[in-house]
Amino acid sequence: MKITKITGVVLAVAVAVIGAGLVPARAQAKDPALEKLVADWTAAFVKGDAKTLAGFYTENAVRASQEAGTVIGRAAIEKEFTANFAGPWKGATIAITIGKTYPVGADIAVAEGTWQVSGTGPDGKPMTLKGHYVNTIVKKAGAWVIASNAAVPSAPAPAK
Repeated sequence: MKITKITGVVLAVAVAVIGAGLVPARAQAKDPALEKLVADWTAAFVKGDAKTLAGFYTENAVRASQEAGTVIGRAAIEKEFTANFAGPWKGATIAITIGKTYPVGADIAVAEGTWQVSGTGPDGKPMTLKGHYVNTIVKKAGAWVIASNAAVPSAPAPAK
């Protein structure tokens, strides 16, 4: 698995902010605006709509993933999604479980959770990938958008 320096920085900042007590020890209560972002993002993913997905990111967002490494900017994120929907994610579905959201300020938060992508593998057989995400989200005009996203696949089970 390829983990880039930016992924490490995003995760390190999130852990440092939470661990240093800059974020309240308790997570934020459920937020309908965040739930809407997740629902809308999921719907766009299932439709394979790269343009709509990219619209959920800030203009200069950073997205770090196993597939593309580090991608910077909304246009580059759209290009990444377009390539993935034409290839490995074609026809895939995704389920996102919101974990905890830690407010950093009135209009910025760190959100974490899990994801599961289901589709067809290169061998034609069903496959499922699971992992965790950490997002830095910012509120613009009352709606959350993603400023940074690190999507990390779960480690494989140890061999027996």
